[in-house]
Amino acid sequence: MMIENITAPPFIATGVEALFQVAPVTGDGAHGRSEMPTGPWLSDQRGLPCRGALGVLMDDVTGYPITARCPAGHWSVTTELHIDFTRNPPLDGSILQADSQVVTTDPTGGLASGRIVDESGRVVALGSARLRFVAAASPSGSVSDDVIRSRANASSIIELLGAHHRRRDNACAGLELDPSESLCNPLGNVHGGVLLCASEIAGHSAVAPHADFQTTSIAMTFVRPSPGTEPITFAPRVVYRGRSFAVIHVVGRNRTGKTCTTATVTCHRT
Repeated sequence: MMIENITAPPFIATGVEALFQVAPVTGDGAHGRSEMPTGPWLSDQRGLPCRGALGVLMDDVTGYPITARCPAGHWSVTTELHIDFTRNPPLDGSILQADSQVVTTDPTGGLASGRIVDESGRVVALGSARLRFVAAASPSGSVSDDVIRSRANASSIIELLGAHHRRRDNACAGLELDPSESLCNPLGNVHGGVLLCASEIAGHSAVAPHADFQTTSIAMTFVRPSPGTEPITFAPRVVYRGRSFAVIHVVGRNRTGKTCTTATVTCHRT
């Protein structure tokens, strides 16, 4: 469909963007642009790059042009987020660039695609996001200096998120996110990119101890809001693990055990 030129409103940043150092997204109703520096906080507890840490940047840049097309009295929420990874993000302080474009929109929402490249122009990740418009008052962003300062010097993505692995019989049984306002989007729910990151960590951890696997893709669905005021647990289930690749299903649940997210994480042996 033809997408007319629409001037987008200012990007609403919250604590998530401050934690991940994602620059305010710019663009219009057809495109979005942003960037994020790299560093040791993008690594897992083994010191290796965590690919799911790109979730916030991808969610922001793909969601922005769709949000720009919201009707009055509405906001957009991500219902699906897909990312294919082509290489590890660097950890050397270089800048990752992200851009997006709207594929289609209708009165209920829209679909946008995006990509993230390194300073050499090599594609690090390709993604797409589907969003729906929901009735909501225009949100406002806020960043608590105290919350951000407490994790400003994080040495890993686990430390940055304030998460911890759950163990059972010396094996990884998932991941848990503690309640934190710094992980929320403008509507007060845990940011979709954070949920993707946590799901990728949980899925990858379920197979990584057995072999040298790397995540090559993750397909997320967000079935209900994940309140930032309560813990969210991510339970992986290995659907298939072979010689060359593995498929893991990860379910994110709230305090009452209701499903908030589902994810399919695919990992290939390196």
